[in-house]
Amino acid sequence: MKNQRYLFSSLIFLFVLIASGCESNDSSDQTSTAVQESTGTTGQESTSTTVQESTRPRGQKSRLNNFVDWATYRGDNEGSAYSSLNQITPENVQLLEEVWTYDVRKLVGPGMESNPIIIKGVLYFADPELNLVALDAATGEELWLFEPAKHDPRGDDFPAGIQRAEVYWEDENGENARIFHLAKDVIFAVNPDDGTLIESFGKGGHIDLWEDHVWPAHLVQNKLSNNSPPATYKNFLIVDSNVFENREEPPGNVRAFDTLTGEFKWRFHTVPLEGQPGYETTEWEENMNYGGANSWGGFVVDEERGWVFGATGAMAGGIHGNGGARPGKNLYSNSVIALDATTGELQWYFQTMHHDIWDYDIAPAPMLATITRDDGTEQDVVVQTGKQGKFFVFDRDTGESLFPIVEKPVPTDAVPGEVPYPTQPWPLKPDPLVRTSFYESDLTNITPESHASALEKFKKLKAGPMYTPPSIEGTIVQPGIHGGSEWGGPAFDPETNISYVNVNDFPFILTTVPMQPDQFTDMSELQRGKTIYSAQCAACHGGERQGATGLPLLDMAFSADELKEIIIKGRNAMPAFQYFEDDELDYLVAFLQSAPGDGSTADIDLSDESLTWSGGEGELAWSTSTPQYIAALDYFTDHMGYHAIKPPWGKLIAIDVAKGDILWSVPLGEYPGLVEMGIRNTGAENFGGMAVTKGGVIFIGATEDSRFRAFDKTNGELLWEFEMDAPGFASPATYEIDGRQYVAIVAGGGGGRYRSPVTGPLGTKLHVFALPESVIQ
Repeated sequence: MKNQRYLFSSLIFLFVLIASGCESNDSSDQTSTAVQESTGTTGQESTSTTVQESTRPRGQKSRLNNFVDWATYRGDNEGSAYSSLNQITPENVQLLEEVWTYDVRKLVGPGMESNPIIIKGVLYFADPELNLVALDAATGEELWLFEPAKHDPRGDDFPAGIQRAEVYWEDENGENARIFHLAKDVIFAVNPDDGTLIESFGKGGHIDLWEDHVWPAHLVQNKLSNNSPPATYKNFLIVDSNVFENREEPPGNVRAFDTLTGEFKWRFHTVPLEGQPGYETTEWEENMNYGGANSWGGFVVDEERGWVFGATGAMAGGIHGNGGARPGKNLYSNSVIALDATTGELQWYFQTMHHDIWDYDIAPAPMLATITRDDGTEQDVVVQTGKQGKFFVFDRDTGESLFPIVEKPVPTDAVPGEVPYPTQPWPLKPDPLVRTSFYESDLTNITPESHASALEKFKKLKAGPMYTPPSIEGTIVQPGIHGGSEWGGPAFDPETNISYVNVNDFPFILTTVPMQPDQFTDMSELQRGKTIYSAQCAACHGGERQGATGLPLLDMAFSADELKEIIIKGRNAMPAFQYFEDDELDYLVAFLQSAPGDGSTADIDLSDESLTWSGGEGELAWSTSTPQYIAALDYFTDHMGYHAIKPPWGKLIAIDVAKGDILWSVPLGEYPGLVEMGIRNTGAENFGGMAVTKGGVIFIGATEDSRFRAFDKTNGELLWEFEMDAPGFASPATYEIDGRQYVAIVAGGGGGRYRSPVTGPLGTKLHVFALPESVIQ
């Protein structure tokens, strides 16, 4: 058997970002051998326009899975972000007032992205310290606060982070209620009444996600950092394994645990093991580690079928133009997957792109919807959006696309060692939600100076259609790696067949910088530090520490001890990295404190077949003769820092799901500096989802300009906006208490660009709005 270790390394892309198994026990651990790539049940590469109406009887949903209570992330188990509340309408939304706010106790990074859930009049959300907060949903009074740091051996060193929602569960009799609070790599079972641990769950009230993994626990510990909540079905708690995407990271297994006891139940391998279906779609290289392919956007559940749906990211190691050691399609990366929620058995899948070298991982979870066709019949579908800006619609039972999908030839001229896949799936309907190429004619024209500065950069870079491979000179990637639909995901109005999606529509520059071969030089301690930096930090902070999507790391006024503390504990939007050995930290810090420019790899002959590359240590050591690269990522901007493509840069779009037609598209967000110059309606970078109501209103924050907005869902007209102290990079919730409709959103900032002209501050507030009581009466 080839020495393919599902192992890999990180300080990689600092926002977001982010299954396997082999031990023998009584629990299920399987990828179904009954589902083969060549069968029609997979949905793979389907170009069929045939739709099959489900004959399954409609089952009974659990008590809180409805369109009234916002008791689940994105509103309900299907992820529709829809509410049947209708007190707030386009006619009165301008009367909304802020009725209460809640300030978190500490201003720390990386900010907040929590979508509040509301059960029995109590609002639950996660603060930036990853505390679980319970508030009176009508008044904002704090009821209790659960602090993970008091229940974890790391104590005060328990890292801050992001959790996008909480999970409430009760059994079929409405008993044994608990909140599952996922903090980094630990799941706590918390009593929703008083915030105490339910000690009968797991080990005294928690389970450690580095256990029951396919890797040994000591290799996984501190390498998982789940940002999206688990899902529940009956007594199954279904969890992602959110990992980084470098060369020494574990696979992104999907796992299930018992909701009462915490007992491990099953595992699905998103990176197949030898002998499992999908294994043959990758050319494995000996002595390399293979991980990633995790469902970091979360899950949705079909309670009638007993299925859970997720969507995966890229297989690792090495993304951003560094896939040379994993040629092929790389199942089940970048795929929509439907699993039996009780066994983990694969029902169907569809791979939305092959061999990802652009970081086009699927950011949001799928969305389940029931559409009504012209003849009045209904069909259950799965909608999948993502960074590519495409809108896929699949039959929920079979995985067949409702609209034709072709395998479109794409450019394959890549750096030495890389083997881009020659075709990519391309749905013919709906049209792409963003631009899918970049040429000189696309350069910004907001001012003559902006165009001139963008043109100067453009002439030095490689550009072309979507899927143009990353390059050593730098490739303009459109859409960029924050492009299309991000983790907030779409919404769906079940009365109209209309889905709403907020997207980013601007490019990145992706440059591949050759790593230092083993033969290049005998490594000094400083060069070892550069190697660690190149593998784990450069993707965010630039190959020469010049800054990219992360801050520049030149001329830093920090001592060695201060730098070590920042790396271990995190700071602002940078997560904590607690797995470095002491000597690795010393090497890395020494490099960060050195003068720039040492160790250039510009003169390496990458065609020299005698060269080798290696890295990692111990069980995670890897080696290869395939040229290895680090990624330098950056926004493609003009001289003022604004996107160097013509606006709009952020959009809100309405799509008829049944017909595949785009109904309307409007800019989402503005930049105050441009507004002052008279430049309006540019759209802005946005992270977070929305809430759509029967009352006719779309509520959405998400934009860098710190506004919370309401749009008319029939035509996209802006009806109301409220300026917050920080961007609301989160999904809102709407709920009703004593006959009054409320809308809530956290404004924690921290999730947008590091070098934006309008990068908002970190925020501390949960904002809650309602109509004046006099209007309601």
